[in-house]
Amino acid sequence: MPNKVTKVPASPMTMKRNKKYYMSLIYPVQIEEVDEGFCAFIPELKGCKAFGETAEIALKELESVKEGFFDVFLEMGKPIPEPIVHLDIPYGIFRKMRHREDLEAFVVS
Repeated sequence: MPNKVTKVPASPMTMKRNKKYYMSLIYPVQIEEVDEGFCAFIPELKGCKAFGETAEIALKELESVKEGFFDVFLEMGKPIPEPIVHLDIPYGIFRKMRHREDLEAFVVS
């Protein structure tokens, strides 16, 4: 009986770092109300911001700006920062976690 091959979708850890890879990452977005309406931006991607009359429009525009940002940086060979995740875990819960030794190397006091 032949082996059945199941294709597993690529995870960000195994994907080639191209535009598709960076677009698959979830970057934290901030939205601010400004005189013209709203400004949506990604703090980790300096200069990646978009404006709109509503927050929804600004967020939609930000997707296009982000795509262009990645195009330019990849074309120029500039490094693109990846999102950073910050977790606040109560110590009591942290102590009970499995594999916490792996996380302890990253603990910042």
